[in-house]
Amino acid sequence: MNRRDLLRTSLLASIGAGTAAFPALARDFPPGYDASKELEASDWKPLLLDAHQNETLIALSDIVVPGARQALVNRFLDLLMSAEKAETQREFLSALAFVDGACMERYRSAFVHLPPDQQTDVVALLAFPHTQQTWGEEVASFPGHQHFENLKTWIVGAYYSSPVGLKEIGWDGTFPHGVFSGCPHQNGEHSGPVE
Repeated sequence: MNRRDLLRTSLLASIGAGTAAFPALARDFPPGYDASKELEASDWKPLLLDAHQNETLIALSDIVVPGARQALVNRFLDLLMSAEKAETQREFLSALAFVDGACMERYRSAFVHLPPDQQTDVVALLAFPHTQQTWGEEVASFPGHQHFENLKTWIVGAYYSSPVGLKEIGWDGTFPHGVFSGCPHQNGEHSGPVE
């Protein structure tokens, strides 16, 4: 068995194992099907987040990137996180919980129940590391900045992957290299060695 056959066998075995363990991966989609429309459904329900976490993510994401609410960033991130490793899910949920904890400590209310100016204050507090350079004095270790950076990275990535975000950065829907037409060789001809 050469390397190509070994790779092909390994790949097919892993795909088979993946579709057996996760039947959703084996789902058939009709031609022209747009899976993003499922996120727009009026009866959409989160897969990973609870209702409070979802509302927190909506409010926070719209402060981080105005327009994230309309781009359905929360729904996309819920779907994405539901497929992530358990460790990544824990980090994401811990970061959301930290935001709420900081709000409870400072204002005695969860993030979603704060008025917009207090929500912005909390985001400003978390957005910068608490160091002598930023605060002018030595402060104890503050994990809030890292939690915020984690959430911000996910939110910004989700927003600029959405149709709204892509349009905002100037993508007009065309691909830079055109449509891939396939292999130009005919009748089994090739230009290099084959194993």
